[in-house]
Amino acid sequence: MDFSSILEKFVEQVAGKDAVKLLILMKERENISEFVLAEDLKLNVNQVRNLLYKLNSFNLTYSTRRKDKDKGLYIYYWTFNFKHARDLLTVRKKQELEISQDELKKENDQRFYVCKNGCSRVELEEAMELGFKCQECGSLLQQGDNTKKVGEINHRIQTLIQELEELKKPVTIVPKPEEEIKVKKIKKPRKGKKVKSKKAKKKIKKKVKKSKKKVKAKKRIKRYSTKKKVKKHPAKKAKKVKKRKR
Repeated sequence: MDFSSILEKFVEQVAGKDAVKLLILMKERENISEFVLAEDLKLNVNQVRNLLYKLNSFNLTYSTRRKDKDKGLYIYYWTFNFKHARDLLTVRKKQELEISQDELKKENDQRFYVCKNGCSRVELEEAMELGFKCQECGSLLQQGDNTKKVGEINHRIQTLIQELEELKKPVTIVPKPEEEIKVKKIKKPRKGKKVKSKKAKKKIKKKVKKSKKKVKAKKRIKRYSTKKKVKKHPAKKAKKVKKRKR
């Protein structure tokens, strides 16, 4: 089990399945608006805030506050603290390992008596005090076989040891800067319509302006050239004038 899987399992335990989806969104991002997270998760902002606050109670998330110039409101931008997550998981896994090792020792050293109806399971001393009778149903207590339970505890201990070895490795998840992430979603264009970006529209406007300028310049050149041609041929005008005199 790798670091991401261990972390996702822990996040689900403390904050639920929606928090795991939130974690996946925040894996390669930093300083994400809570409104963007709500839009991506298809939840309202209050629900997302509750998830973030639950994670924040374990110091797994932190936020920065910025003022929106258009709305005049403060918006919180969130980042997941992966380094602290690794340290927190290491401490918790060590505690679980100690508890499991103590439980295994107890299972190997003690004898347990169980009710055939599954009502209770007690140690030998307690069974003697109860007269080897179940307090709930009154049936006779019998010595239980703890082979299955010992096997489960051993498996849990091995899993915890493997997870601790994995957590010793450095955290390789590096959030991308905010500028490199496209926060806004592009709406899908309708059939028969083409969506053009602002940059593309600006380029088109510039081209139109340039073409208009060229057309105007050509017209000016033509006018200027025609005027010059009239001045160059005064002989033609003289002929016309002579014809009229006759």
